[in-house]
Amino acid sequence: MRGREVVCARLAAVFLDGEYEQAAYYRRWAEAADLLVAADGGARFLAAAGLVPDLLVGDFDSLDEAAVDHALQRGARVVRHPVRKDKTDGELAVEEAVRAGAREVVLAGALGALDHTLGHLAILERLEAGGTPARLVSPAMVVRVLVAPAAVRLGAPPGTRVSLAPLCGDAVVTLTGLEYPLDRGRLPADACLGLGNIVSPSHAGQAGGGGASVTAHEGRVAVLVWDGAESFDAPRRAAKERRDA
Repeated sequence: MRGREVVCARLAAVFLDGEYEQAAYYRRWAEAADLLVAADGGARFLAAAGLVPDLLVGDFDSLDEAAVDHALQRGARVVRHPVRKDKTDGELAVEEAVRAGAREVVLAGALGALDHTLGHLAILERLEAGGTPARLVSPAMVVRVLVAPAAVRLGAPPGTRVSLAPLCGDAVVTLTGLEYPLDRGRLPADACLGLGNIVSPSHAGQAGGGGASVTAHEGRVAVLVWDGAESFDAPRRAAKERRDA
């Protein structure tokens, strides 16, 4: 049972009303979080796992009142919104997590219906632009959005599939340790150039930080890694690049 006051949340896990195909995987995320947040029907998975969120947020059109009352009685703080609103329950839950002091956010149950998946990418983009690292997590794939200038190092093993999709126009990236490297290459927003890359056996997991990496020099790009354990090791803001006057 959780139901505790959280003063400063290093990691917030936001559980959405989505699919949870491997319960043990998602339970580990819930137990690792400093702040556990349920967006509406996401509370059902947590209840089935015997867990109580610190925050329960939504309009509760997909969660019955008995479940809301049960979470409230066990210590959850409930934030209720009207059904007719301009933001999704996921957006509102993430906003509450950031307001509570989250320094990193993971979204669980976020991959499924295409319309909501696109919306969840928008949430990642907004968080990253505001300086808060964020990921969509699932057993099969983890997704992060980079807002230039930014860089991440991948921990995925050799042979892992990695795809990049530019958002909001073209992106300029450098890719190292992948089968198809790029040095300040341009990823057009109207093409598939960044899809279907692979972590190279000759670079993955090398000592001294020699693994695969992605650097975004311009634009915004979604990085999709087919490895549920990907943590995007040592995320860092790239040094501000000097430009000629």
